[in-house]
Amino acid sequence: MRTYATNSPAAIGRLIAMAILADGRLDNREVDWIKHNDTASLLGVDRDTLIQVLLDCCRDVITEAEQERVFLLEDHRLARLADDITDKALQKVALSAILLIAKADGDVSEGEQTLLRFLMNRWQITLEELTSA
Repeated sequence: MRTYATNSPAAIGRLIAMAILADGRLDNREVDWIKHNDTASLLGVDRDTLIQVLLDCCRDVITEAEQERVFLLEDHRLARLADDITDKALQKVALSAILLIAKADGDVSEGEQTLLRFLMNRWQITLEELTSA
């Protein structure tokens, strides 16, 4: 996967892309939720940047899959992506957005749960902290 600057809009966008792909498919309801709820501006990301990062993430996964089997939610991959966001406020914004996107299709999948749990543990953020933010 590509490298993005720490705390950059692209780094946050990639976590959102991972949330969309976490259940193994690109669900139109999740993409529609992003469009209709102006997720990009809530994240401090330009909409075109968010879309480009999603496309780049898909391309990166396809490229990796050509070389070997890809496990999207491996700890080492998630750790690298999580470590690109060091600002606690941005971490909370990213987690809140991921949770909302995960619920957009009516079901928080096992993959989405894995991603959320990993990030919350890595960043040491509780659900209570998210609901009070």
